[in-house]
Amino acid sequence: MLDPKEEDLVKLAETCLSTAQQIKEYLAANNHAPMTFDADGPAFFPPATPEIQHARLDLRAAAMRLYDLASGPDEILTWHAYHCAHDLNAFRYVQRYNIPSAVPTAGGSSISYTDLARTLGLDPSQLRQMLRQLMAIHVFREPSPGMVSHTASSRLLTHWGVGAFNTFIAEDTFPAVARQIEALEQWGHGRPEPNRGAVNLFYDTDLPMYEYYETGAGAADTISSLRRERFSRLMTYMASTPIMANAHVARGFDWASLPKGGVVVDVAGNVGHSAVPIAQANPDIRVVVQDLPKIVARAVDPATSVVPQDLLPRFTFMSHDFYTLQPVAGAAVYFLRMILHDYSDSYALKILRAVVPSMAPDSRIVIMDQVMPPTVGLVPDPVERMMRTTDLQMMMLTNAKERDATEWEELLRKAGDGLIEGVFQHEEGHGQGKRLGIKNIKTPVGSTMSLIEVGFVDEDFGNR
Repeated sequence: MLDPKEEDLVKLAETCLSTAQQIKEYLAANNHAPMTFDADGPAFFPPATPEIQHARLDLRAAAMRLYDLASGPDEILTWHAYHCAHDLNAFRYVQRYNIPSAVPTAGGSSISYTDLARTLGLDPSQLRQMLRQLMAIHVFREPSPGMVSHTASSRLLTHWGVGAFNTFIAEDTFPAVARQIEALEQWGHGRPEPNRGAVNLFYDTDLPMYEYYETGAGAADTISSLRRERFSRLMTYMASTPIMANAHVARGFDWASLPKGGVVVDVAGNVGHSAVPIAQANPDIRVVVQDLPKIVARAVDPATSVVPQDLLPRFTFMSHDFYTLQPVAGAAVYFLRMILHDYSDSYALKILRAVVPSMAPDSRIVIMDQVMPPTVGLVPDPVERMMRTTDLQMMMLTNAKERDATEWEELLRKAGDGLIEGVFQHEEGHGQGKRLGIKNIKTPVGSTMSLIEVGFVDEDFGNR
């Protein structure tokens, strides 16, 4: 990992050169095309070894730091922010008017600004202004004066997943973050309610974001249905990306060690997609997937089921509100994937404290979420940037946050307060000297999320 304090221009340039050479040689040795922004170039960086992935991170970190140092502190505060604001302005325009699909995709083909504007019913001068803003970051190009063609990046805007991600940023995140300070001013700092975030001002709703999206279920061409569809496509795409792949579920915890006949409860598990690798990892366990009635209906509908036929006999789908007492008692594991980061501490506590009374002394809670670095500079710059941005995204959406290990530990300790004795009522000592705590944290290679194994531990566990 690049030294976070390194600011010597020559040393940074040497890092850029050595890692670039390493990556170039790897691509050539494995018969991969070189990376280029040409329209027919690779859309994604090919699968690579951990060594090459680390080289990519160091190259990106060194190159960005070189750029920042060459720009100077003043430009970071002024021109950089200015560019970012209008990049998003242009992306919103591009997505709103579906410009990528109107630009020909055949190799070497192009279209004039005039013809493109006529096709889409836009003003050619404004169209040119918007697209030229994005050309500076390799999105579209002008192969000859007055003509527009795709680059590898702009062509990807027609990809179902990348296009969904970019559209959500442009149409939902960008206008909502502009309301963040207004939300703090209107409702107060540190508000825990999930329906008092910036997105509530932008969406003009008193419903928490997920409930708002459900108002669009089954509707057609309403603004809430369009937003719900955007978010749904985004989540489907993110689950397919290497950093959030479902396969990490099986790699971060020893599911095979669970006893024969043991039960795993996937709390708020949607249609069960994240429980599939769990069931595949242990053929002797049963899985209960819980969510709200509308989602359970989709899960059991053959048209929308995602559970393979050979696993279905071991699956049960159950309607459940996770703020109410967990109805499955004594499960081996209660699994919460990407749930608690959606909620502030007070609401996350309600969710956890609804689970604890149903646990057996040897039950565990497995949480799959980000574990944030406790300070800056401990992870590669590109990873740090992504994690910190996600943290602010959760604030914007539901007044929530990502947590570091200490914050997780404090949350879990509070989740067990006053409930331990009930769990151990039939055990000698009634749980005296026990608390709910973290037993292990494992981050699968290539994942941005960790699996946090939680159980009943001695009060001094972790201090030994």
